[in-house]
Amino acid sequence: MNDKYILDNLFYRLNDIMKNEGIQHISDIKFDNKHPLTFYSEITDNSISIKKPRLFLYDDFSFLSNDLVHFTLLLFLFRPFINDPAKENGTYFQNWYDARYLSYSSVLHSTVYNFWDRIGDLLNCFFNTGLPDNSVYIGRVISNFPKNCRDSKYFQQLEEIYTNKIRNLILKRNEDAHNQSIVTGHYFNIILAKGEDQVEKAKLKFSLPEIFKEQIELAYTGFELALRLIKEKKWKN
Repeated sequence: MNDKYILDNLFYRLNDIMKNEGIQHISDIKFDNKHPLTFYSEITDNSISIKKPRLFLYDDFSFLSNDLVHFTLLLFLFRPFINDPAKENGTYFQNWYDARYLSYSSVLHSTVYNFWDRIGDLLNCFFNTGLPDNSVYIGRVISNFPKNCRDSKYFQQLEEIYTNKIRNLILKRNEDAHNQSIVTGHYFNIILAKGEDQVEKAKLKFSLPEIFKEQIELAYTGFELALRLIKEKKWKN
């Protein structure tokens, strides 16, 4: 049995999970019955920009979608084999599957951050936020969005998704990048917890595949809303 055979079978298994969970790559989604690249290009090419979007920005969305899908599928694959303190008398002797599972979740936190950061980059090309190039992050773009555009239903939906579904996850990513890794946080939160508190913290760990499945859908919604907001600006002008 060679390595290629093993990898091929892994990818076949991930493809089965993808179908069973209804997870899609961004290229599988239609916006106004159009491929995402067509939808993106028609709007960005025909709208007045403050500066041209970075070359290959759409490709970034596509490649980040690859990572969102792949690592979320790995979470679904690994979950049945990770440690469950409730079934291990409150102990947590971390196995290999559990370690990899939490590592993949760390990658996903960063990938969600990167996808939404690109949404911020895109919006900043078409709306005057007043932000210098080194301060363009999705949270700052939303906070500094032009007042005369904030009444748009697309902006309000985007702001609500970011505030209620994305911001906290990005804060966890920032903590992971600058202070304590997500893997360490999960591991020691579970070890140090007792009784019902430990059970609840373990439940969070077990819910990660569903959390990131939702994040994939939210990322695509954010992509669509940003482009509809840009298109709406064109017609308002």
